[in-house]
Amino acid sequence: MLPRQSLTLGVLLSLLTVGPALAQGNEGQAIVVYGQGGGFSTLADLNDPGTADFKTGFNTGGGVAYQVSKHVAVRGIFTYARATARDPQSTAFDGTKFNRLFYGGDIQLRLPFASGVAPYVFAGGGAATIDPQGSATASFTKGAGRAGLGISYDLPGTPVSLSSEGAGWIYKWDRLGY
Repeated sequence: MLPRQSLTLGVLLSLLTVGPALAQGNEGQAIVVYGQGGGFSTLADLNDPGTADFKTGFNTGGGVAYQVSKHVAVRGIFTYARATARDPQSTAFDGTKFNRLFYGGDIQLRLPFASGVAPYVFAGGGAATIDPQGSATASFTKGAGRAGLGISYDLPGTPVSLSSEGAGWIYKWDRLGY
């Protein structure tokens, strides 16, 4: 599959978030199960000249949330991401595929409208495990922060929401000489 096609597929998958209300309570309380997928990009250069970074990759994952009220949810999340390293000055690093496992939780604040549209923000934390494939370097785990924003639309008369969100994981990369 071409990179553009896989990115398009990932974006389409990220638009569908299934939120079946497994336990419906008062004032919008519910347990929600969701899935996600999409593109994966790192924003930081790994060295001063700016030659070391990662190609755009993909991510997939999901989570469980407890909707405390129609405005607040507590979410647990797991994300698997893969991207390929680039650094023409390092044959050991260049072309290495890196798997990343992100797991943690966040607090989501929503502003639902009567139309079913609900913009939201979230923040939290967890950990990131980085696993270089085919490398003699061992995987490592770092504490990480998580923040982002999104928008969802509740399909009327169903337990399904469509959503799109942008999320960032923040952690310090201090391995492999970078």
